[in-house]
Amino acid sequence: MILIESHEGDDHLAPVRTELERRGHDVVVLDSGRYPLATAVTVAYDDGDAPALAVTVDGKEHDLTDCRAAWWRRPLPYTLDPSVTDPAAQVFALTESDEGLRGLRALLPAVWVNDPDADTRASHKAYQLREARRAGLVTPRTVMTSDPDRARAFVATHGPGRTVYKSFLAQVSAWRETRVLRPDEVELLDAVRHAPVIFQEYVPGDVDLRVTVVGDAVHAAAIHSARTAYALDFRLELDTVPMEPYALPAPVRDAVVRLMRRLGLVYGAIDLRVRPDGEHVFFEVNPSGQWLFVEERTGLPLTRTFVDVLAGLDRDPADGCVTCEQNRPISAPG
Repeated sequence: MILIESHEGDDHLAPVRTELERRGHDVVVLDSGRYPLATAVTVAYDDGDAPALAVTVDGKEHDLTDCRAAWWRRPLPYTLDPSVTDPAAQVFALTESDEGLRGLRALLPAVWVNDPDADTRASHKAYQLREARRAGLVTPRTVMTSDPDRARAFVATHGPGRTVYKSFLAQVSAWRETRVLRPDEVELLDAVRHAPVIFQEYVPGDVDLRVTVVGDAVHAAAIHSARTAYALDFRLELDTVPMEPYALPAPVRDAVVRLMRRLGLVYGAIDLRVRPDGEHVFFEVNPSGQWLFVEERTGLPLTRTFVDVLAGLDRDPADGCVTCEQNRPISAPG
C-alpha cells in the first residue's frame, strides 16, 4: 500500500495516483485539510508489540499496518468541526490532532518520499546553502539578515544593480519575485528590521536549470530565461519560457546527488544557473517542487520515474520491482 499526503487541488496527485493504480498498487490519499473534520486516524495497541494503524477517509477505514511507501506531497492546515468555537478548545483540539497524526506517521513501516522531518529541514534556505557547498556545488555569496547594517554592508560590497534580493518562501497570498536591488532602493534597507531578507550577489547567465532528482535518477532541463521579458525569474513566464533537456556535466551531477544524500531526500527540484564561463551555480532545492511544467515542455519522463520509485518501495523486499518500467535501484534516505 502507498499513502499519499496531499489534496485533490494538487495537479500532481492525479497522474501519480492514476499510474500507480494502473500498475496494481493500492493508494490511499490522506488530505490533512479534511482532518480531523472528515478524516480519522487510529493507532491501536493490543497484545503484540506492533500497533495496528488505520486512517478513515469518507467513512472507509484503510489499514496502514503494512504500508511500505508514503509520499509527503502537499499537506494542508487542519480543519476543525465548526461547532468547536471556544478559542481554548480550538487550540486543544488542533494540538491533540497534530499529536495523533504525527504519531501515526512516526509508526508507519514505510519509506517516505520525502521523510517529513528531513523535508522540513531541507526546505530552509540557510541550511541548503551550507549543505550544497559541502556537497561540492558553487553557491552565490549570500547574506540572510534582519539587521539593516549587515544588509547595507553587503550591498556596499557588491553594489546596487549587482545585488539580488528575494523572499524565503513563495507564498501565493504574498508573492515576491526575485529582484535586482535598484540604487533608489538602498534607502529602504532599514525595512529589513521587520523581517529577514535574502541578499545574494547577482549571477550572470542566459540559461537556468531545473534539475529533478528522483531516487537515483537525475533529469535536467535548460530554461532559457534570457529569452523572456524578465530574465531574473522565469516563474513569471512559466507557460512560455523556452525549455529543453540538458546534459548535466558529470561532476555537477555527482555533486547534486551528494547534496540529496546529505539532505536525506529521495525527491527534490533543484535550481541552478550556468554562468557564461560554463560554471554551474546552485540557487536552491525545493523538496516538494513541481515537475509537470518541465515534463510537458521537454518530454522528460518525470512522472514515470517518480512512480517507479514509489512502486519500487511498495514491494516485498524479497521480490523484484516488477512494476518498475525502468527497474532502477532505489536509494532510500538513511
